[in-house]
Amino acid sequence: MQKTKAQKFYEENSLNNFSRKDILEGNVVKINPALITITDGLVGKIEKEELQNRVRENALRLLKNKVRTFHVDINFEDYKGFGVRRPDVNDSIFTRMLNKEIRSLNGFLNLHLLTNSPLDKIHKYRDIGAGAICFQLDAIDNPSQLGEVVEYILKLGATASPVIETVGSESLRVKPVEETVKLLSPILYKIGMLTFQAVSTASRSDQSDVRFDKARVDKYVKKVKGRFKGTIQVQGGITSKTVGEAVSVGAEFLVVGTQIFRNREGLKPEQVVELLLKKYSETLAEV
Repeated sequence: MQKTKAQKFYEENSLNNFSRKDILEGNVVKINPALITITDGLVGKIEKEELQNRVRENALRLLKNKVRTFHVDINFEDYKGFGVRRPDVNDSIFTRMLNKEIRSLNGFLNLHLLTNSPLDKIHKYRDIGAGAICFQLDAIDNPSQLGEVVEYILKLGATASPVIETVGSESLRVKPVEETVKLLSPILYKIGMLTFQAVSTASRSDQSDVRFDKARVDKYVKKVKGRFKGTIQVQGGITSKTVGEAVSVGAEFLVVGTQIFRNREGLKPEQVVELLLKKYSETLAEV
């Protein structure tokens, strides 16, 4: 089956031949702004339409500034992996119209469904037109179920990306690396992107105890190296200070939320994107 434009974007590795200019223009490393950061703590306190407008305005501005992909976390009440600090249930905020406008400007939505019933929720969001769909691997019971979820996402023309929790939470025990890789192995050749949650589940980088855990992610990447042909995405604790660590594990997609939308330096989102790409280029030059 021929890949869609979105699948090519998310699955084809760019970390081969490139120049520093390519990096600084955002053509190698893809900064994937976490749009949920805009709505954190505001669901139910501000009108839905106003939140949707805030998301839309930020996305359209960033599309003009070296960003082509947006990470959309959708939290559901049934997901059991959240820690004590549960995020807002926000399934009414992100819409098909947002995706349509982003796609018209050559961008993509990376939908991340935090649910214990991934196939059911993917069915409900099948018409949104997401370019990539992330789902919690910890919500998958067996290889057969994993295969069914991946196949359905591929039929939608999107990239399938299991999210691997490397730290977990008070409610989620992380499985041994070997057990996780064993579950992935039969279907690994159909998975276009592996996403690693590098801090505790649903944490935000403005929490004092949150830091990108390179060592944990690296264990998984090394176990699938040689067999996995897609791209690596990392999320959680990504800032200008930790971007180099993400680079070193082979990450091409970086999910960044707090530093882009709620940074303490007073920087505009597009300025943060510039800073991250600059730091990324400096790190690669040292490798």
